[in-house]
Parts: sequence; C-alpha cells; structure tokens
Amino acid sequence: MRTYLVVDIGNTSTSVGYYRNGKVSGVGRCPSRFKSLDEVVPLLGVRPVDAVVVASVVPPVNARWKKAFKAAGLPAPLFVSHELELGVPVDYPRPQRIGADRLANAAAAVRLLGMPSVVCDFGTALTFDILDPRRGYKGGIICPGLPLMFDYLAEKTALLPHVAPSKTKAVVGRNTEQAMQIGARLGYRGMVREILAALRADFGVAHLPVCCTGGYAGWIFKDWDVEAVIDSKLTLRGIGIIGELNA
Repeated sequence: MRTYLVVDIGNTSTSVGYYRNGKVSGVGRCPSRFKSLDEVVPLLGVRPVDAVVVASVVPPVNARWKKAFKAAGLPAPLFVSHELELGVPVDYPRPQRIGADRLANAAAAVRLLGMPSVVCDFGTALTFDILDPRRGYKGGIICPGLPLMFDYLAEKTALLPHVAPSKTKAVVGRNTEQAMQIGARLGYRGMVREILAALRADFGVAHLPVCCTGGYAGWIFKDWDVEAVIDSKLTLRGIGIIGELNA
C-alpha cells in the first residue's frame, strides 16, 4: 500500500500531510513563499513516501517547492490539474482555470458523498463546487470569505475594530465587537442557506449532501440546523485520492 506526501499550496500558507489508504495524518503548515529551504525541508522529510502529490494555486512558487522536494530527497512531484484522472468527470468551459484545490475537494467529496453533492470551502474566499451525477464537476459559486469581511470593515471605517470570529449565541450585540461577530455569523449563515436552497431547487431534490472544509466551517455550522459533513483535511484527502488514481 502506497504512502503519499500530499501538499496543498495556498496563497498564504501551505499544508503538508501524509495520505495512506484513505486517511491523512501528520499534518503540518508553513509559509507558501518561504525564503530558505531550511524552513520547509525538515517538514518534508519526516517519513518515507512513494510519491509526492501537490495542489497549488500559486504557480510562481512551484519551482521553489520543486527544489525543496529535491533537497529533501523526495520523488518528483505530481501537480494536480484537470488533465489527471480525478474520479469525477469535468464539464467546464475552461477547465484549466479551476483551482487545483477545488479539483481535490471534488475528488474527495465524490468519494465521501457521491453525486449530486456540494463542497463548501471556507477560506479567504467561500467557494461552492457543484457535482452533478450526469456531468460531474460542472461549476461553482464564489463569495467573499469571512476574513475579507472583517478586514474590509476595519480598513474602510474609522471606528470599527479588527476582530476575528468568536463564539457567541447572542442575537443582538451589546458592544461593537459582538455586533460584528453576530453580523458575520448570521449573515454568513443566511448566505449559505440561500445558496444551498437554490442548488437544491436547481437539482430538483429535497436533500443535497454537503461537505465543508476550511478554517471557518466549524464556526459557521456548529449548533446549526443545516446538515453537513465537516472535514478539515478534505483537500489533502482529495490530493491523496488523485495520487492513487494516477499512480
């Protein structure tokens, strides 16, 4: 049974883990735009692996990461793209423009939930990827992410502070920070609910399986009546599945 080093290169940070037989372990993080190989090589060479599979949404740093893999004594990496076997067909006008992380999420969601299904990724942007039983990956929806909401309010107003998501069950804020927290949580839930309702109507189904990942998925879905599978390792899992399919 093969072991894969799975790497998810994002705009700010990179997640690295090990995939074997459907499971992801040993996850670590580092900057995507590292300055020295010493910053990442110790993270890469922890375990022996059979292959390296990478999903990158930052093409300018790919050459730097290739040097890091070589310095760690690892095999040449396989980069996720629409041209690989994904376990799901891609019916999209310009498939080369689909982010590699979104392809990985789709591969994992199909394995976990089948089709039809939807993947919600709560990151810097909130993305929805739609998987159709006849057409496979057919497109998505992109919304501003929670970090952008908080950053924009702080940057564009004189009196609103910079806050981060925090737990609150209140409906009416008793101070500025709490009011912002409530607005973000309830507003985001309303947006997600409306989008999922539109997708169910589009598919003509009463129930549409949903899989969520990203740092803010738990904050949004905790104690909520909308059912979803939350998997913080979904992207790395999908990268590993793609590695298996293209071994």
